[in-house]
Amino acid sequence: MPSERLLCLETAKTVARQGHTAEAIKLYERAEQLDPTAAPVDAKLAPLYADVGNSDAAIERYKRCLLRSPNDIELANNFAWTLMEAGRFDQAISEIDQALQAEPDNVRLRSTLAVIHYRQGDHPGALRHFEKAYGSDAAHHNLAILDIDNGNFESAKTHLQIAKQSNKLDTKTQSLASVFESKGSIR
Repeated sequence: MPSERLLCLETAKTVARQGHTAEAIKLYERAEQLDPTAAPVDAKLAPLYADVGNSDAAIERYKRCLLRSPNDIELANNFAWTLMEAGRFDQAISEIDQALQAEPDNVRLRSTLAVIHYRQGDHPGALRHFEKAYGSDAAHHNLAILDIDNGNFESAKTHLQIAKQSNKLDTKTQSLASVFESKGSIR
């Protein structure tokens, strides 16, 4: 018969997949209480805490995870994203810079760094990092997406116009530009 701790862990995993984040957190925390000597479930709790807006708890769990797995690029990326969401831009940039030292060509890290710069208000920096990750056309496409998400339609229009000038126009960019064209926003 499975232990109560194991039942909590398995149930937490299931309810988390179903989108019941608060319940999953309670179950993971209960599992830790049931056996404080067992391996912590920091990697499970960190993203859940971030999902419910408990940035401080998420950040502490990510820090503990990275102490155990300092070379885990995925973990570093998720930690940086959580720091960015908490408005800790300098820390987020530092975390990504550290991870990029291990994997300088990692597209996901570079893309996250671009988003951090964008959210910080450094749009030229965001463009520079998107270009390093994807090239110029895709960089402008990504900035257009961020601009649209933030209600900056004129800036999005400019980025789409630049991206549309490509000889190898991406179908996603073409589709996005078509939406703007149908609304009379871009030519």
